[in-house]
Amino acid sequence: MKTKLVLVANVFPYNSGEAAFIIPELKRLKKEYDITVISHADREQTKAGYVQKEVLEGIKVLHFPMPIITMADKMKALFSYLLSKDGRQEIVEICREKSNIRERLYQSLSFYAQALSDQKEIHKSGVVSPEEPVVYYSFWNTYYCYSMVREKRKHKNVKIVSRFHGFDLYHERIPGGRQVFKHQMEAGTEGLIFLGEFARKYYIEKVKADSIPEKKLHVCPLGIEAAGRKMPLRQSQTLQLLSCSDVISLKRVEKIIDGLACVEQGEICWTHIGDGPELEKVKAYAAGKLEKKNNIRYTFKGQMEHSELLQYYETQQVDCFITTSSTEGVPVSIMEAMSYGVPVIATAVGGIPEMLEGDGILLDGNPTGEEVGEAINSVLTLEKTELCRMKDKSYEIWQQRYDIDKSIKILVDILRY
Repeated sequence: MKTKLVLVANVFPYNSGEAAFIIPELKRLKKEYDITVISHADREQTKAGYVQKEVLEGIKVLHFPMPIITMADKMKALFSYLLSKDGRQEIVEICREKSNIRERLYQSLSFYAQALSDQKEIHKSGVVSPEEPVVYYSFWNTYYCYSMVREKRKHKNVKIVSRFHGFDLYHERIPGGRQVFKHQMEAGTEGLIFLGEFARKYYIEKVKADSIPEKKLHVCPLGIEAAGRKMPLRQSQTLQLLSCSDVISLKRVEKIIDGLACVEQGEICWTHIGDGPELEKVKAYAAGKLEKKNNIRYTFKGQMEHSELLQYYETQQVDCFITTSSTEGVPVSIMEAMSYGVPVIATAVGGIPEMLEGDGILLDGNPTGEEVGEAINSVLTLEKTELCRMKDKSYEIWQQRYDIDKSIKILVDILRY
């Protein structure tokens, strides 16, 4: 009989946000486990109807709506928080750090109240029973991981493994500058998974409690499916440049525009895929900055479903992928470009330096427009033999490090550990 695996996510399968990451894992984990998916999508997100029926065949889906915590809920949780060992540990750690104490205590209490609400849902659902072993795979290290850590104290048959991504790992990513309840979660889990060695090192240096053994901390990239084709060499004089990201301040799409404005020779067609609150602002910036650049054409495609993005790679020429983001984990967008044998230009942030080793151009973490322009021009003017070598290297790194089949073997070993 297969072991029961409970995979817990934010919005999957009701919304497309996590689908590109989770679907390839689910397809393979189904062979090993009897799977239940718990989604924390809010009620509006469930109306999107983004359910992958073929992927979810044989999988049970539970919906625990993301808790909307009112001030009254926080006041109710306060008594439990103050009496609990976990809450007192939080208070001691926050006061010891002597920084943003009021804000951090409020964040900690809010997180605790969310976890209490989620724990009630776990208990009501009966997803964990004393009769069978359960592996609880928390796709993010957030409140629903902590709720299971609390519930697990009543069940000796539960094993918890949790992934980290970005907002749930880096202190710098959240207001107040402190991730909450990390030491309680690491003590209550059997394995913690990081996207790259850079993230694992950050955790060891900035987050980990001294008592936690490093062998509990694993590196396992998400991995992606094999591409449908190898991208052919460009036949025209025009360099087809692609970027794909949300249009938000952290992604710094305007730096691509600054770089294009510095390219004086050669023809470039830049396509950006992605939407966001700064899209109109970035469009206006591009119109002003590139208005007189007769050698530069550009298109903003807006948001695409993941299947549409892959179809773009299958049917359109892509000569180079570019990102100028200020912060990243191990971007799936870069993995996808590499799987097609596409060279990459990217900033040296997060795990990107681990991804670029002869398969593109690694920029400074905060490059100038001139530096971005020089990188684009370098790819534009590459000799054919060097371009072929760079394309082959891009595919080779995907094959060696980010092939989903290799990632799944690592993941299954961690889940069994």
